[in-house]
Amino acid sequence: MTKQISRSATSLDALEEQHEVKRIEALKTLEALSKVRRHALLQLQKPRILFRYLNWKQQEHINNRTDGDLSLQAIFTGSADTFNNPEFTINTAVPVIAERTASYLQKVKTARKNIIQFGIIEARVDELIGAIVKSTAVFNYQYKAAYRELFPLGIISRIKRRIKLFFHHPYFSWQEMGCLQNLGAAAGFVLKMAETPVLGIR
Repeated sequence: MTKQISRSATSLDALEEQHEVKRIEALKTLEALSKVRRHALLQLQKPRILFRYLNWKQQEHINNRTDGDLSLQAIFTGSADTFNNPEFTINTAVPVIAERTASYLQKVKTARKNIIQFGIIEARVDELIGAIVKSTAVFNYQYKAAYRELFPLGIISRIKRRIKLFFHHPYFSWQEMGCLQNLGAAAGFVLKMAETPVLGIR
């Protein structure tokens, strides 16, 4: 009996050690995801200066062509809110082992269940990181393309647009809405990916 108890204790100790190793690995992947999310949301603030020059008709035109319910204002407001208030708590997403008072079988069952959960979390986080990185790359490409199209002469292009505003003409023409629409759609997709929860946990 004494040997059996000793073997059980050793087995549980090994399982708890494995549990702690996997838990730490899961925490590290979640921390990596948090950094990628914050970087993506920071990138979304870049085109704010472009969209603030749209008149209300132009804003409505782009909003009507943005996927889902995300307006330009919602995209930039939402990205700032999410950036300042992380949408998930890492400790909430990573389960801990059973209480000390739990039975041996309950501890084993909980530890094994959690270890499986850690693997699922890591796989999901890797998937989300990949999606966020790709969508952010597309957004940055669209941003650079839009900037080149809208300001081909750099500061001279900006001066010309300022003169248009002075004479009460739109800063952007309707012919230029296409690249801004693409940029808005790309920004909305980045925000959608950045706000996607891990396994339904925010």
